[in-house]
Amino acid sequence: MTTPSAIVRYRQAATEFWGARNERERKQLLLASIVVVLGLTYMLLLEPAYLGGKQLQKNLPTLRQQAAEVQAMSLQASSLARETPPPPPPMSRESIEAAMTRAGLKPQNVAMAGTDLAKVQLSSVSFAGMIAWLDDMQKSARVTVADANITAQGQSPDTVNASLTLRQQKSE
Repeated sequence: MTTPSAIVRYRQAATEFWGARNERERKQLLLASIVVVLGLTYMLLLEPAYLGGKQLQKNLPTLRQQAAEVQAMSLQASSLARETPPPPPPMSRESIEAAMTRAGLKPQNVAMAGTDLAKVQLSSVSFAGMIAWLDDMQKSARVTVADANITAQGQSPDTVNASLTLRQQKSE
């Protein structure tokens, strides 16, 4: 069956159906068809657009406030990026010993080699405490471990002997 012949058959069937109705039935069918088309148009096109617009109007103040906050944070981040952080205080024997005392560690020996290199020897210290101290030194004084020799002690699984070479990073 071809498309043109199918259309001709449907048109003929519709014409026969319409011709079999009296004037009053035709008016009622036409009115019902108009109501159905208007209802479908409202449900499929107008109502979703109307409800979406109302939802956007409801959310718009919050979205504007969030956009302003993001813009303010962006300006703050760009101004912070332009600022250079202050250089850390120079590493000294006293600053290393003071940081270790705050961390609850007692150094066996601290030897300085210039202003940016230090050799620290620890005996029977907590490994977790030593790592926490190194983390604090890295954050506060930009100190990194250049060389490490760590030996576990048999008395406790967390106790170690350590020999560390620390280097202070210079400002860029």
